[in-house]
Amino acid sequence: MPINGHYINGFIAGDGCLAFNTKDVNFGRMSLQISQHKNNKSLLLSIARYFKSSNKVYYHDINSLQVTLSGSKLWQNILFDHFKEYPLYGTKTIRLDKLFLIRELIFDNKHLIKKGKGRIWNPEVKAQVINIWND
Repeated sequence: MPINGHYINGFIAGDGCLAFNTKDVNFGRMSLQISQHKNNKSLLLSIARYFKSSNKVYYHDINSLQVTLSGSKLWQNILFDHFKEYPLYGTKTIRLDKLFLIRELIFDNKHLIKKGKGRIWNPEVKAQVINIWND
């Protein structure tokens, strides 16, 4: 059966997780995780290929596998566009709407400020993002 965006969204709505890391390590990392029974490995690999992701399918526990789609480029260039074209339905739309709001705050890396040789999150933007995610 060929997969398409609506078909994949069914798995996301039922067995998926939309996440945003609010811990200091990897703060701001967005991810989409989909879990399936270990017999559905080819399905998860097909979903990863559909999103042009090099992310691997790995064992979540003894009987289930998971694919985690993450990375700012993947979200910016593929996942947000996917959800615009193929709307997600159900309770996971709450988290997806929050991710779209956060996207507006961090677009063009305006959320980063220079510190020494590197860049860090602007504390005001970081607080706004946390409020959006936790609201």
